[in-house]
Amino acid sequence: MGGGVGVSAHADIRVATDNTVYAMPETGIGFFTDVGGSYFLARIKENIHLGLYLGMTGHRLKSRELVKWGIATHYVPKDKLGELY
Repeated sequence: MGGGVGVSAHADIRVATDNTVYAMPETGIGFFTDVGGSYFLARIKENIHLGLYLGMTGHRLKSRELVKWGIATHYVPKDKLGELY
């Protein structure tokens, strides 16, 4: 969450597990999203409305939502992570 989103969101492969949570919590205390997050949020599934909503509210998305919206490229159950070599 937070600054880690701006750094990791630009990777070609983004894996979500059962425990993955995506959010921009800094907006809850009045901060703006960083340049990496702002760039990425504006391009989520070519739907700027979702990006604006996430950037302004700090709403948290969970694993399956991340794949649905293209924020994560893959979903792997946490008990299968060991097989991901």
